[in-house]
Amino acid sequence: MQFTSTQGEMLRCLNMVEKAVATRDVQEILTGIYLECGDGKLTLRATDSEISMEAYTTVETTSPGSMVLKAKYFVPLIRRLPSGEVTFKQLKEQQMLEITAGNGSFRLQTMVGEDFPSLPMGNALPLLEMPCQVLAKMIRQTAYATREDQGHSVFAGVLMEYKADELRLVATDTNRLCFNRQTIPGGEDFNFILPARTCIELQRILPTDSESTVKLTLVGNQVLFRQNDVILVSRLLEGQYPDYSRVMPASTETEIVVECRELTSALERANLMHKQSSASVTLDIEEGILILRTRDVELGESEESLSVKQNGPTMRSAFQARFLLDMLKTVSTDKVRIGLSSGMNPGTIRPLDSDDYVYVIMPVMTPR
Repeated sequence: MQFTSTQGEMLRCLNMVEKAVATRDVQEILTGIYLECGDGKLTLRATDSEISMEAYTTVETTSPGSMVLKAKYFVPLIRRLPSGEVTFKQLKEQQMLEITAGNGSFRLQTMVGEDFPSLPMGNALPLLEMPCQVLAKMIRQTAYATREDQGHSVFAGVLMEYKADELRLVATDTNRLCFNRQTIPGGEDFNFILPARTCIELQRILPTDSESTVKLTLVGNQVLFRQNDVILVSRLLEGQYPDYSRVMPASTETEIVVECRELTSALERANLMHKQSSASVTLDIEEGILILRTRDVELGESEESLSVKQNGPTMRSAFQARFLLDMLKTVSTDKVRIGLSSGMNPGTIRPLDSDDYVYVIMPVMTPR
């Protein structure tokens, strides 16, 4: 195998796939990155058996072939090469790859390419084609609400469902719930739970321009996302996702409209007034004024007021500041609507002009 590419293009492809490289308790070959060259095309692939990624680029091919290189040596080397042309030449007898760039020449040990797992492509047709920009935004506005360190629990994933030309993403850790929907015509119905890690990697590789699209295909218990020059394949989480519609309040007793930036800044200041984890912030609403209060017996207390548009009676409720901030930092509108109810009933936050993004949050006990 011999081909010529550029340092920049090789690094672009490696940045796509390296997050799928296995790092522990696996077969040695899965700690590597697979390279296959032929007919002017280079394929790079990595997998840890849970998630697989494949990237493509055009190269000047001298002779075809395949091999596997240890990722922890190959990626840093390419990253530190000078910009410009790079030549890769397989030395079969020595089981090495010779990399030539600028005035330097480097040789890395290789593993047999035929031993590396292939992607489970299957023959299934795509179920949905959607704008990359839309999917990335939906992931950004839901995946943060998944539960951390829960292995294969359904709460460690995002529900993706499609029906009647509407794509819905839902995530919850049982303390809060994110609901996001977008109208995307032309697909076929599906329903599955995508691991949060996959969502994060998918968001990372999706292009940010408004023209690019990504195709979604189900192959057995795996989902495949295909974009122009990259494919991501992931195992799905098994289990029954809870009925999220039962958690979302049909209405709340009091609703306020508040400037998103002002509220975010006030919550960030309030969150400093706590020595341990996230501060508990009490929200008092009366006569168009929102008062945020925090108190820590070892540190101190804070109080700050904001002008709001109020619809409904005087209300008091308390929430974890971090949970409120997580949502507010994903909103693109200048103002949000916050709905509150008495007792331990959940609150809601929405962008001012849309019901397509709903955040449901459980209150904490109001400090006395």
